[in-house]
Amino acid sequence: MQAVDALSLVGEVLSWFGLGIGIPALLFAAVVGALDGRWDEIEIAVVDRDGYSLARWFAQGDFHERPLRRSESPYAEPGWHAGFVSSNDPQRARLGEPPHLRRVLVTLGIVFCSVGVLGLIASLMPLLF
Repeated sequence: MQAVDALSLVGEVLSWFGLGIGIPALLFAAVVGALDGRWDEIEIAVVDRDGYSLARWFAQGDFHERPLRRSESPYAEPGWHAGFVSSNDPQRARLGEPPHLRRVLVTLGIVFCSVGVLGLIASLMPLLF
């Protein structure tokens, strides 16, 4: 087996692997983005009521309130904090950064698709040499 044939074989495996994971990841990221919508930055008030910390915000013409989650304990101090609210569902708000799922899926999709395209180019080497 010559070196070009070995490179072609490895390239074909990488192209199937890369494109087989990368394209579904990008499609899933598009679906998550469509369902999740964009996250708008807002100010969220944290208040202490009867020993419980509550988050309160005003979005899309309505007042919303919910108890703080455990992951939001760094924001438990009463006062105003930066947060994000979903444009699709104003009852979904979070203190701190918006969710990273879509960004992670897009990054993985681009990396795997890049590996797949490079593998596809490498698998076509015997046709050129």
